[in-house]
Amino acid sequence: MTYPKIVDVISRIKRAGVLGLVFGLFTAVDGSILGAIIAFFTGVESCVWWFALIGAAPGVLLGMALGLYKLPPVKNVTLSPECNFSSFCGTVWKTKVKVAVATIQQGSRPASVYLLEPHSFDPAHPKYTPPYGMQIIEVLPAGTRLRIERLLMKENFNWIDLWVTASLDDGKIVRLSVGLLAKNRFIWSGWSDSKDWGVDPDMLEKAE
Repeated sequence: MTYPKIVDVISRIKRAGVLGLVFGLFTAVDGSILGAIIAFFTGVESCVWWFALIGAAPGVLLGMALGLYKLPPVKNVTLSPECNFSSFCGTVWKTKVKVAVATIQQGSRPASVYLLEPHSFDPAHPKYTPPYGMQIIEVLPAGTRLRIERLLMKENFNWIDLWVTASLDDGKIVRLSVGLLAKNRFIWSGWSDSKDWGVDPDMLEKAE
């Protein structure tokens, strides 16, 4: 076993211990409340402790299982027939509006570099809604060129995250905000049944 793998195992064991403790405390409280109710009607005070212990057990096991579980790695599904993305890959576009390159930090995961539409970063926009954890790197003018590169997929506990990457003229790889893309069933679930990939015509146009 290589050193990085050992570090990963130790990290997951620590995480399992912390989550087991936290989940166990929550379920122990629930169990003790139930035990207190039963003790009140039966007069058996030990019910509180027994139910607290019984309640803690599933919480500890669940927390440890979540801590030890390792999510699958990011998959490149650019050429997957199910995603119908291959014809969109390699197309070149230019922005019709100013856009921002920014990092977005989500929880404990590493920050991702995004290309954002105006309402995400421009305070003057009437629908200004900045993403939580956003740090702007640079604002680019209308006419900025980009090339569609890959479709990536990350499987999480109860959902699948799909995102499109693009390259800018300076070689920077960015994750495209879904607001720059046309609605389809893959990234706008519930908004569209389309399987086709494209761009939002208000944001991007074909580059010459």
